[in-house]
Amino acid sequence: MSDRRFGAAAMMIIVVLGMTAVSRAQLTPDQARRIEAAIPPKARVAPKQPRRVLIWNTPFMDQSPHKGYSIPQSEYAMRKLGEKTGAFEPVISDDIAMYLPENLKRFDAIVLNNSNGPWIRPTPQDMDKFKSYGSDIDAVEKLLRRSFLDYVAKGGGLFAFHHAIGVDKWPEFLDLLGASYWGHPWNEEVGIKLDEPDHPLVAAFGGRGFRLAEEIFQYNEPYSRQKVRVLLSLDVDKTNMTVPWVYRKDKDFALAWIKSYGKGRVFYSAIGHRTEIWWHPQILSFYLDALQFATGDLPADTTPSAQVEKSQKVQ
Repeated sequence: MSDRRFGAAAMMIIVVLGMTAVSRAQLTPDQARRIEAAIPPKARVAPKQPRRVLIWNTPFMDQSPHKGYSIPQSEYAMRKLGEKTGAFEPVISDDIAMYLPENLKRFDAIVLNNSNGPWIRPTPQDMDKFKSYGSDIDAVEKLLRRSFLDYVAKGGGLFAFHHAIGVDKWPEFLDLLGASYWGHPWNEEVGIKLDEPDHPLVAAFGGRGFRLAEEIFQYNEPYSRQKVRVLLSLDVDKTNMTVPWVYRKDKDFALAWIKSYGKGRVFYSAIGHRTEIWWHPQILSFYLDALQFATGDLPADTTPSAQVEKSQKVQ
């Protein structure tokens, strides 16, 4: 993480790629103004050293269900969180070569911007970038997967939200993230509770639950409170539980959590579908804190929730 050398030409290419993606997806001037107005004025803590964060957009934008109303807004919000507060330098890219080990080491954290599907698999057109690694797409994809997992395990940060969990045929990734996607019974206003009101990563909510209109996921294995520290969850007493396709019988609908993965730090949140989420001041403050957790600047206990609850009962 200490290598700060990054060629100016390469940086320009990456930033231009991101700007082109935004303009193609039609972020409106009004949306940009709303996002900028909702950005917190400063980070909760000063970064311990200059930080660089990769904001990753799926290279298969035309196939993304969030291409026009969520991804460009979240990209802009993530970028502005870094630029306005100075918490990190944002680098926007959809270039799969960023997942080579020599490129990942230049980043303190990765943001998976609603990426889903086979986002880490090279296309035939991408293979020119990997000539030194051979011509087998499967082999290069295996290399990139291993590079990504190793990056986090060796101390990198991962910040992922909403449909970033929509990946199949990659169980190691779902284990890293902490769950698998199991549908979205709700797309309406729901109640959200703070599982630990005093946890440092939920300070943005002032110790109180809230209501939010959003597409709400439910999760399947490997999700378990034995493995993740739950920050937010669905308040079933303040939510319409008569909607169809509710599969969980234990009423445990986690919405945001953190976990450790080797030496790395992982944050995941279900929130990130609706356009207006990206100018919600409390959500943006929550996400800035989570980004600072991912970069290693905001310490937070990742002891799994079940272990915490067991310890409290013993006391």
